[in-house]
Amino acid sequence: MKFKFAVIFLLAIGLSVQAKEFTKVATSSAQFLKLGAGARATAMGDAFTALANDASALYWNPAGIQKIGHPSLSLSRTYLYAGITYNFIGVVVPVDGMTTVGVSAIHLSSGEIERTTVDMPEGTGDTFDTGHTAIGLSVSRRLTNRFDLGVTIKYINERLFREEATTMAFDIGSQFDTGIYGIKIGMSLSNFGGKMKFDGPDLDLREDNDLTGISYRAGGRWKTADWPIPLVFRLGAMVDIIGGDSPFMQDETNRLTIAIEGNDPVDNVLRYNLGAEYIWNDIFALRAGYKFQYDEADWTAGMGFNLNKIGINARLDYSFNSYGILGYVHNYTFEFNF
Repeated sequence: MKFKFAVIFLLAIGLSVQAKEFTKVATSSAQFLKLGAGARATAMGDAFTALANDASALYWNPAGIQKIGHPSLSLSRTYLYAGITYNFIGVVVPVDGMTTVGVSAIHLSSGEIERTTVDMPEGTGDTFDTGHTAIGLSVSRRLTNRFDLGVTIKYINERLFREEATTMAFDIGSQFDTGIYGIKIGMSLSNFGGKMKFDGPDLDLREDNDLTGISYRAGGRWKTADWPIPLVFRLGAMVDIIGGDSPFMQDETNRLTIAIEGNDPVDNVLRYNLGAEYIWNDIFALRAGYKFQYDEADWTAGMGFNLNKIGINARLDYSFNSYGILGYVHNYTFEFNF
């Protein structure tokens, strides 16, 4: 049975490698939904679907919040390129030993942007910003002692100046302990939902216009197209090499975990993520990862500190991500446990 499972898993990975041809790049809206949440996960190269067991699991795999076991609050901020910031907040509360609920929100802000018009291409003297938000409600349930299932329903909103687009979507995820050499598998399907179409007052034509030789009368209106949101399927596996649940080497002080993942968004090529996490004495953590098949993102790194030893029931994590010509991205996360 163990041999058959291993063969099936390796065949699935092999077939995925063959799926390189893709023609739907840049065909969906709400791209902020694909930005990773939490410094721990992003430090591991986003290879977190199988490992997710803290409040950031609300983003990666809602099944993972069942493993927390106590109320938890996570606050995260990512400083992206060009002055863009990305924030995540998640709250997790166990209902009983079998069910856990959580609420999460992510928000991307462009910062202030100088406004220009056709008549004033050098700028009007004022500014505007864009905002992108997703708010989710999650429920996770332990179905067996090896299998957890989680579901999230979320509201998604994008705003550009005074125009907005909204929709609803679902995430569903699972985590399974195979019982084979300590291997655990995680799967998630994110952003399964409707399309988004921008609407707002600036689409109205209040006076005659003459653009590119075409005359528009007052009372007309610009027409916008609707676009799907980026459906993403993730399949990952993790194993403790040292300590933890390792079948190879037990250690009370050290834990080394390796995670690998396939990330298949509907609007891009199949991607791969590799990550590692080393924890010493449940106090200090070092993490690293690598992203394959991404346009610019590649290697990642980070560290974490458990503040319990100084009387604070919290964890501080930091990640450092390379985005090639776009520069470096920094992520900071505080997670409080109650």
